[in-house]
Amino acid sequence: MNHIEQQLKIVKNSLNDGKTSPLPLQLIEQQFSLFINGVKIQKLVRPCLVNDGIVQIKENEYSGLLSEFDLAVNTGRLLKFVPASGAASRMFQNLQSVLNRFQNLSFTDLKIKSEFDKECKSACDFLINISRFAFYDDLKMVLHADDIQIQKLISESPREVIKAVLFEDGLNYSSKPKGAIKFHRYNNDCRTAFEEQIYESINYIAGKDKNIKIHFTISEEHTELFNYIIDELRSKLSKTEFKIDVTFSYQKKSTDTIAVDQNNNLLFDKDGNLVLRPGGHGALLENLNQIKADLAIIKNIDNLSVESLSADTIRYKKLLTGFLIKIQKIVFHFLYQLEKERLSKEEVDEIVLFAKNNLNITQSEKFDGLSSPQKVETLYRQLNRPIRICGMVKNEGEPGGSPFWVKSDDGSISLQIVERAQIDVNDENQQKIFMQSTHFNPVDLICSVRDYKGNNFDLHNFVDHQSGIISKKSKDGVELKALELPGLWNGGMAHWITIFVEVPISTFNPVKEVNDLLRETHQN
Repeated sequence: MNHIEQQLKIVKNSLNDGKTSPLPLQLIEQQFSLFINGVKIQKLVRPCLVNDGIVQIKENEYSGLLSEFDLAVNTGRLLKFVPASGAASRMFQNLQSVLNRFQNLSFTDLKIKSEFDKECKSACDFLINISRFAFYDDLKMVLHADDIQIQKLISESPREVIKAVLFEDGLNYSSKPKGAIKFHRYNNDCRTAFEEQIYESINYIAGKDKNIKIHFTISEEHTELFNYIIDELRSKLSKTEFKIDVTFSYQKKSTDTIAVDQNNNLLFDKDGNLVLRPGGHGALLENLNQIKADLAIIKNIDNLSVESLSADTIRYKKLLTGFLIKIQKIVFHFLYQLEKERLSKEEVDEIVLFAKNNLNITQSEKFDGLSSPQKVETLYRQLNRPIRICGMVKNEGEPGGSPFWVKSDDGSISLQIVERAQIDVNDENQQKIFMQSTHFNPVDLICSVRDYKGNNFDLHNFVDHQSGIISKKSKDGVELKALELPGLWNGGMAHWITIFVEVPISTFNPVKEVNDLLRETHQN
C-alpha cells in the first residue's frame, strides 16, 4: 500500500466513524496526489512583449471599438465581477506588527526607530499623515477627540491611535473586509472601496436603462456590513437616474482544499475532522460560473482611483470590451461555418491564419496531414471556448503574475499569466526568462463566457487542474503545507482563448497597504 492509499484509508475510517467532509473522496485523492507528485511547473518559452503576445490598440481603432462597446452596454450585456472577500488585515499588517513588538512607545521613539525599521517607518508615515485618510473623521469620533487632541495622542501615545483604527472599540478595520474601508474623501462624502467600485461602474456599466449590474464575492461573516453599505449607497443614489443591481456570493466550502504536514500526512483537527483551508482566488471560478453572465468585467476590489483621475481606467474598460466583442464576432462567424463541416481549403486556411495572427493559436505539425473533417473538428474545438482579453501594464516592480508564452506537455504553446511560484526556481534559464518580462498582470479582464449559440460555458472544463500553488503556512502553531487551487486568471483560465492588450499604468492603482492611500491617485 503506497502513501496515498494509506492516507485515504485513514480518511475512509474517519468517515466511517461519523466524521464529515464537504469534499468527495475522489477530490481528496486528486488534491493529495498534488502534494505527493507536485503541482505542474510552467515551462516558460519567452516573455510576451509588445507585438509578440501583447497587442497595442492604435488610436485610429478607438472609434470602432467604442461603437462596439456602446452597443453592448446599451443592450445590457455587461456585468462587473469584483473579488472582494479578502480581509483588510494585510493593509494594516505593519501597524499591527508595531503594536505587537512595542508595548510602550512615544512618537519620538517611533521616529528614531523608523530610520532603520521599515515597519516603524510605515507606522510613522501613517501617523504623520493621519488627517489625509478618508476615515480620519470617523477616527476622531471614536476617540472623542478634535484635531489638536489627536495630535497630542499621537505624540504621547501613538499606540492608542493605532488601536483605535484596528480594534473593535474603534474602527475595527483589521477585522473588516477591504471593501468596507473608506478609501477616498470627496467634498460631501467619503467612499468605501465597495462604493467606489459602483461609482466607477456608473461610467461604463450603465447603459440606456441606467442599470448597473455588479457582483461582489464576499465573506459570509460580512454580509450584514456589506448590505448596510449598499443600502446606504442606494439611498444616496435614489434621487438620480441610476439603478444599482448589486448581487453577491460567498466562496463555496466545496472549493476548500486539504492540508498536510511537512511529511505529507493529512492533517486532522482535535475533533478528528479533516483540516480544510480556503482554496485561494481560484475558488472564485465557481462563483463566476454560477452567475451566468454574458460579458464579465473582472477587477480587484482595491484597484481604484479618485474620480478625477479615472479617465484612463474608464476609456480602457470600454476599449478592451470593444476589442473583445470585435474578436468574438469573428470567432462566432467561423464557428457557424465550422458547424456546417463543409469548408473549402481556402476557408480552412483563412480560419487557421486568423487563429494564429489574432488568437495566438498555432497548429501542430500533424495538422496538415489531417483529413478535412478532422481539421474542421480541431478548429471547432480550438475556437469554441471562453475568451478573455487581459489588460497588461508595464512592469514597475509590483509582485504578481506576468504574461508569457508557455509550452504544454503536448508541445503546444499558449499565452498564460504565470507567477514566480509556478516556475522551477532552480532552473537558471527559467528564472532569466521570468525576469525578462516587461509587463505585469493588474487583474484587468474582460471575459466572454457564452458560446456562439448563447449558452453559458461550464468554466470547469477549461481549467488546468494540475496547476496551482503549494505554500507553507501555520495554524495553531503547527507548520503545514496548503494547496491553492489553480488561480482564477492563472490555471483557472488556462484553456481559454487569451489575448493580452497593453493598458497604461495609470489604470493600475492598488491599495496593498494603508499608506498606498496617500498616493496622488487616492487623494482629492
